Amino acid sequence: MREIFAWVASVRPAAAGGEWTPVNHGGSDRRFWRGSGCAAGLVAVHYGEEKAENARYAHCAEFLHRHGLRVPVVLAHDVPWRRILMEDAGTEDLWSHRAEKWAVRRELYGQTLTQLARLHALDLREAGAEHVLREPFDEELYRWEQDYFFANYLGAEKSEVMRAAVPMVEQARELAARPRVLVHRDFQSQNVMVRDGRVTLIDFQGMRAGLAGYDVASLLYDPYVALDVEERGELSELYAALAGREDRLAWQVELEACARQRLMQALGAYGFLGVAQGKPAFLQHIPAASQRLASLCEENEEWRPLAPAVREAARSFSL
Repeated sequence: MREIFAWVASVRPAAAGGEWTPVNHGGSDRRFWRGSGCAAGLVAVHYGEEKAENARYAHCAEFLHRHGLRVPVVLAHDVPWRRILMEDAGTEDLWSHRAEKWAVRRELYGQTLTQLARLHALDLREAGAEHVLREPFDEELYRWEQDYFFANYLGAEKSEVMRAAVPMVEQARELAARPRVLVHRDFQSQNVMVRDGRVTLIDFQGMRAGLAGYDVASLLYDPYVALDVEERGELSELYAALAGREDRLAWQVELEACARQRLMQALGAYGFLGVAQGKPAFLQHIPAASQRLASLCEENEEWRPLAPAVREAARSFSL
């Protein structure tokens, strides 16, 4: 990939001769390099054609930065060759701080939720006019996530039984009927960078119209980080206050429904990436995600029949 470093030097001459270190990043077809030496403070990205949304990353970043969100500043974007040069948001993420005392994590999560509330307050019409949105969260997309969960995690044999036992269709329809805001779509701890005590949001190229509860649930029920009941409750209350969600009961109902939906999507993704895509590292997240989903289902009488099936399926994966 010498070509990308030559391109960086052409758009940022001061970085010519810098050193570049590959950075592993999730399950996408993007490749990242962190600069050092005279290229310090820079990250170079090459994205493939697997996901069309990756081509929108730079445009999304510019839109969010212009509206005061803490996101990496894009310095150059070579559209034909699918290359991006941007500011380095640091080597630590929110996940890296998972073992810190609650007082430390509370501050970081507070900053994160403040940024999220600002994101949700942006004008959807303006975002649509700027062409930074993917297709909205509608009933069809919620149903797709549920199908993804059945196909890649729970299995075809239990699909029809569970669809009849729990209100899958009703949940998709009810969530789709709620008022939408601008959402991140993958708002979990590894997509929040921390540098010098300040947070920066990344991986927002999947932005779309959806529910605030989906983003908040993605963070508070994150399979990568364990939050206890009190911590989760405190953060839920903090977001509700930041966003002006005065009806706390309605907010809790939305959050729990979105958490079920998000965790089904996550388990489907872990199964697909871990088995179909041959990336077994993703299977290690199944125990935590299945525990969170099963616990949520057990707390709701209508969803209780799904809990044992979720726990049983977790044991069928080779971890």
